[in-house]
Amino acid sequence: MPTRFQSLHQRLSDPILTVLTLMLSFLLFVIGPMQAAGVISGNYFGYLFGLVMIPAAFLYSRNLLAAGPIAIAIALVIAAALLDVDQTSRIDFYLDSAAWLIAGISLSVVVARAVFGPGRVTYHRVVGAVLLYLAMGLVFVALYGFVALSVPDAFTNLATLKGDFAIAGNLIYFSFVTLTTTGYGDIAPLHPYARSLANVEAIIGQIYPATLLARLVTLELTDKANS
Repeated sequence: MPTRFQSLHQRLSDPILTVLTLMLSFLLFVIGPMQAAGVISGNYFGYLFGLVMIPAAFLYSRNLLAAGPIAIAIALVIAAALLDVDQTSRIDFYLDSAAWLIAGISLSVVVARAVFGPGRVTYHRVVGAVLLYLAMGLVFVALYGFVALSVPDAFTNLATLKGDFAIAGNLIYFSFVTLTTTGYGDIAPLHPYARSLANVEAIIGQIYPATLLARLVTLELTDKANS
């Protein structure tokens, strides 16, 4: 049975990178804006986020110690979605931010190992590189969330915290505008911590694509040379 599972895991690992990329993109760029616009509640966002983590848990499943962070992230986001608190409480907000941070870091680690590991550069691994880019943006969404919770005026034009954490969609927007160095300026960091995070994310957004392309080309050339 372990041998069968290992074979299944090896066969599905690359396609799951594509599935994860599509699911996370849908969550961030479709569900997130819908939440910010009030079309859906934060509970649904949390449930869908937990659903996205299931394929990630499969990628981690061969290493139970590594699967721990994903399991914790799923538990936190479900707890936040189920937690029925009044709108003055921030417990669920912190749980959400912690879940996003853990999930973002965990995804970054496991996807980076899958994308940049030895072997042939496949289509799924290239898509996985996009997933890694999205996971980095997710990490900064969580960090911005902690700053916004700690300092209410850390950002300009950021919606007021509500019971369903409606600022999540706006933070997603700000994170990826910063990561891609688009910088529209409608939401801007004011607090030094927020500005420092924005600077780091912008630097990563500039360096990552060039580093990624160079690494993938090297892996492809190495594979051709060995074949």
